[in-house]
Amino acid sequence: MRHDTNFVNREFEGAIVMAKYGPHRTYKVHQIKWNMNPKDYIFDHGDEKARTNMIDYFKTAYGVKIHSVNQPLFEIRQKRQNIYLPPELCTLVGIPAKIRENKRVMADIR
Repeated sequence: MRHDTNFVNREFEGAIVMAKYGPHRTYKVHQIKWNMNPKDYIFDHGDEKARTNMIDYFKTAYGVKIHSVNQPLFEIRQKRQNIYLPPELCTLVGIPAKIRENKRVMADIR
């Protein structure tokens, strides 16, 4: 299992993802947090700093149901604080790192 998580980490670290909810913002994945999941991640939100888990937050705020409650989370680094997103609500965008690193392929794309 460790080998598989290392491979997945390398593929997603630095990847650009677009949220499939709300205003469809894009984010750069810093890392995958294998020890966090939507079911257990509790955080403060809103002006009154209400505490909620990720499953309830997405259902209330966006009308979106998270199906895989034990999936690891994407960590997104931001200036004020990091945010965490469930991968099932994200879509990869842009050119994958393996292709960007291949100068010949990049020349052909241009």
